[in-house]
Amino acid sequence: SFVERLQKRRRLKQHQPDYELLSRIPPTSSVCSVFSVARATFGLQRHSLQPYTLEMLLFLRQNERFWDARTVETSE
Repeated sequence: SFVERLQKRRRLKQHQPDYELLSRIPPTSSVCSVFSVARATFGLQRHSLQPYTLEMLLFLRQNERFWDARTVETSE
């Protein structure tokens, strides 16, 4: 009946999840991957890297699919 449908709709609205954006949080494995790359890049020998240089190296390593040797060659 009409009343039952309204009551059901109200119940469904009351049980909406509180965390709508929960699915947009990246998984821990992705974050661990970034830290692993950072550790390999920074290493134990490169403590004198400036933060900007380290950030640029990490960016380039994480986005290798967007550039190649030809891109580097044409940028010089």
